[in-house]
Amino acid sequence: MIQFKNILCPVDFFPASERALEYAIALARNYNAKLHILHVVAPVLPTSYEFSVNTAELVETFKQTAEKRVSEIAGGARDQGIETETTVHVGDIDVEIAGAIDSSNADIVVMGTHGRRGFERWFLGSVTERILRHSPKPVLVLSETDRPIAVPPDVKSVLVTTDFSEGTEAAVGLGVALAEEAPARLTMLHVVEQPPEYQGSVEGVAKILEEHLDTMIPESVRQWCTVQSEVRIGTPYQRILAMAHEENVDLIVMNIHGKGVFERAVLGSTAERVLRGAECPVLAVPAAKR
Repeated sequence: MIQFKNILCPVDFFPASERALEYAIALARNYNAKLHILHVVAPVLPTSYEFSVNTAELVETFKQTAEKRVSEIAGGARDQGIETETTVHVGDIDVEIAGAIDSSNADIVVMGTHGRRGFERWFLGSVTERILRHSPKPVLVLSETDRPIAVPPDVKSVLVTTDFSEGTEAAVGLGVALAEEAPARLTMLHVVEQPPEYQGSVEGVAKILEEHLDTMIPESVRQWCTVQSEVRIGTPYQRILAMAHEENVDLIVMNIHGKGVFERAVLGSTAERVLRGAECPVLAVPAAKR
């Protein structure tokens, strides 16, 4: 049985963050977990103005306003019987969230990512995506969408996608467990990225990989879940998003691993592109520490 004892939810009071908070509250209620709500006030740096600005006073005002809002949010969670702890810090957002993951002993981080369109949707990063790259714990990401969201264990369909790299075991294990606990329809997906210049057939390889996906699913899970293994050919993030739409999945679970600096800064990983384009929550699972 899955146990989420501590859930961390960083908030910035924007719509995607509020949606993530609703999800985190429901998740904490469903798993009888402690909810940790964090807001970080970024320091205001002195700048050359024609008039004097007391930046310390300004930051303190921001902090007090944030503390009031976080307290109101926490009150709503406590009214639902959820043990809740709140923190408002002043500092670097990435550093403070990373510190909170450790200090709260979080089992999972729930965050929102702001909606973007066109060019910037696929090329500009965000706080959520930076945390995704470095978090030692699974990060569940929600985008701005009007689609109804199902919260584990009340999910009907789970898509687990893997590239067989480091982290596969942890992601598959968590995804399969979430599907079994529901129980939900479970789809295992691997995407073969065929080079444009390659004209040969990859059907044989796809068949072998599909059989390998089947071996990753414990027989006990098949007693509770409808299971299918799929191997698609194409650009990974496009195929993953297409499958999620086709299957109307409630949750995408995928493994994440390190990338080169240039790829991270300019192109983004498959995980980052999936979380930007997904209509449902995406649970990114890092490789387990050995």
